[in-house]
Amino acid sequence: MAEDSGIQTVSLDSLLSNQSKLLKQAARAIPHSFSKCTYDEPGGYIRQALYWCKTCTKPGELGKGICSACSVSCHADHEQLELFPKRGFRCDCPTSTVPVHCALHVGGTTEPPNAENQYNQNFRGDFCRCGRDYDPLTETETMIQCAACEDWFHESCLNLSGTVVSRTPKASPTKATAVRLRSSPLPVFPSEPSSEPDYATEDEDYDDEDDAEETLLIAPSGYDTFICGGCVLKMPAVKRWAGTPGCRIIVRSQGKGAVTATPSKTVDFRGWEVLGELIEGPSADPAATEGSTRKRSASPVPASSSSEPPAKKSRLDESASSTSVPSKATPCKAPIPNATAQKVYERLEKRKKRQQEETGDAGMLVVDEAEGSFEVEGEGDMFLSDGWRERWCRCDSCLAALRAWPFLLEEEETYSPPEDPDSKKSLEELGLRALESLPRDKALDSIRAFNEMRDDLLAYLRPFAQEGKVVSEEDVTAFFEALKEGKKGDAVA
Repeated sequence: MAEDSGIQTVSLDSLLSNQSKLLKQAARAIPHSFSKCTYDEPGGYIRQALYWCKTCTKPGELGKGICSACSVSCHADHEQLELFPKRGFRCDCPTSTVPVHCALHVGGTTEPPNAENQYNQNFRGDFCRCGRDYDPLTETETMIQCAACEDWFHESCLNLSGTVVSRTPKASPTKATAVRLRSSPLPVFPSEPSSEPDYATEDEDYDDEDDAEETLLIAPSGYDTFICGGCVLKMPAVKRWAGTPGCRIIVRSQGKGAVTATPSKTVDFRGWEVLGELIEGPSADPAATEGSTRKRSASPVPASSSSEPPAKKSRLDESASSTSVPSKATPCKAPIPNATAQKVYERLEKRKKRQQEETGDAGMLVVDEAEGSFEVEGEGDMFLSDGWRERWCRCDSCLAALRAWPFLLEEEETYSPPEDPDSKKSLEELGLRALESLPRDKALDSIRAFNEMRDDLLAYLRPFAQEGKVVSEEDVTAFFEALKEGKKGDAVA
């Protein structure tokens, strides 16, 4: 060890142990094969995980989407942002819209732009209706994906979060929290001690997951799917269900709202209430329970019997979401529209029309400063409880309307890259397999060269061990430079 040098040192055993851990983490995080671009998948336009390459995007322009394989094989040294799954999208990497040549596209030709791809604000790094800049390394708030437009929204912008009046601080209040994207969770692995920020795992957010749920008007376990208010406006077949059992929306409270208290904090939900609580049991008839509401109380009743977060819930059987045409005699079972909920959408329609007249843009509703705050914008967002596909009315009229958005009737298939059989193999195993693939004479030459390098390295390091000296990066670099020079000398001789 160096004395008073201020240089951090590490033992060889520790270095090898850390390397082994990193290899295992890499195998768990990236278990797939990245040898094929999804551009060549049958049908071309599929639902798949996408990445936005910031390096390949010109300033002021919307970027393009690249598949998982191209993000690793073609853009590995570029600045990228994961967008998570989006439907009906073909990888842009092999097209003329991306400056980097795609190394995985069959044939290697440059393709024309993908005319059917849809690009939203996510392709310039913006998310949610608030317009807040997104940085995955500093974002601390949970974001939820809309099932329709597949944009991401902050819980606070959805009015899910109450105002925390007081809370007992954690032991490490300065620790950053990794953003959790609830619709598509990714594993978070412990990192080795370093000077980099220490991002918390999902279980470390606040005190624990239960503690986080106590600060939300609708707990994560209480709904399975979210559709933003802007998308609900475009879906009359869905809008009519708003505020009925299992189709919750958050609206401004006509009363005083509620305040919940725990030993560690007080959460203020005054001003907001939930329409459409799902009533369990034989009396859970949508028409009979029209207009039901619930305000957050001191002893809230779980909205769902499941304790699993939405991303972990078991999927519905295909039979449950069958799109078969019912008999013409099938009566309409859609609930009576909730009057309060429908008034919310009438206000949103007026604002959308005004926005289109003023800006020419009728897309996502933007913040209206004249109406006071972001909170108004959260009205109309819908939170669907487990089994929501089963609850739709299947009469001829309702079914025809729902078919305009296939994801409402059956769960979509999302492309998953094939698993890499080598992902769990060690470097030694991969090296031996590569050696076995060589002709016998070249394999023997490789083994001989490796043994010579090993002997030279041991001889080089022996004096360091005898004198108790620390091996620096410069020492290792000098060894390999000398090795290269020696090989050049042998070649000349």
